Amino acid sequence: ETTLVPDYAHIAEAARASMAEDYALLHETGAARKTWNSLPVPTVRIGVVKYHIAEIGLLYDLKDWQAVVEKTALFESLLKETAHVPPYAPAFAPVTLSRQIWPYTAAALAHRGDMKGALALIAKTPLDCDLCVRMRGNIAALNHDWNGAEHWFAMVSSRTPSIPFADSDWGAMLMAKGDRDGAIAKFTLANKKGPHFADPLEMWGEALIAKNRSDLARAKFEEAAKYAPNWGRLHLKWGEALLWTGDKSGAEKQFVTVSGLDLTPSEKTELLRVLHG
Repeated sequence: ETTLVPDYAHIAEAARASMAEDYALLHETGAARKTWNSLPVPTVRIGVVKYHIAEIGLLYDLKDWQAVVEKTALFESLLKETAHVPPYAPAFAPVTLSRQIWPYTAAALAHRGDMKGALALIAKTPLDCDLCVRMRGNIAALNHDWNGAEHWFAMVSSRTPSIPFADSDWGAMLMAKGDRDGAIAKFTLANKKGPHFADPLEMWGEALIAKNRSDLARAKFEEAAKYAPNWGRLHLKWGEALLWTGDKSGAEKQFVTVSGLDLTPSEKTELLRVLHG
């Protein structure tokens, strides 16, 4: 006889929502959207709150900065309207916003070019929250505040040494700064902490291309593809590396693959430049 475990606090819906975000982190954008769209819209307040928290995180991972900002405004209104509805006390809203929503919203504002708004909002988040501090680092990097970004990434990397995200973000910041060797060192560390995490491997490949070592970059892209096989940018850069090493046939195969995957507007422009340049 099968005994069903009660769906405590709508955790089943939250788990399905987390699956959508997991797909997004794996750069499976189509699967992420399909999974999210298959979710029933909850009607009980606790389910509604978790639904909106998950949606904002998903939209951030999908790089839809405008939607993150818009959904945050809707969510803040919802919390105000239902502040005294059980089972949550009014104190719930500030904790949820400052730790689970505003870090994403502040970074989205920075990506949209509203650095003043981003800095003001991220300053309202706590320092004992890794997501909050990582986003402080990402915002500082977008603002070319390299020392500030390094400070925040080092804080998270030191106190949470088993998780690769801060080191991967740190490497991306160093790439933007132009320090390719420093970036590779951080990607190496992130890869040791999370060997199945494709992002540092892909960026490691990009750093090698920038160092005119496309021959070495190919191996990094190939390894990253084991863990994120449908990542458009990965195949785009892999194709570029193959072109630089003279493998036009291999490059063409990668660009054919890219044509069926999601790319950002800037990546689409880059693909056209490579194909017709």
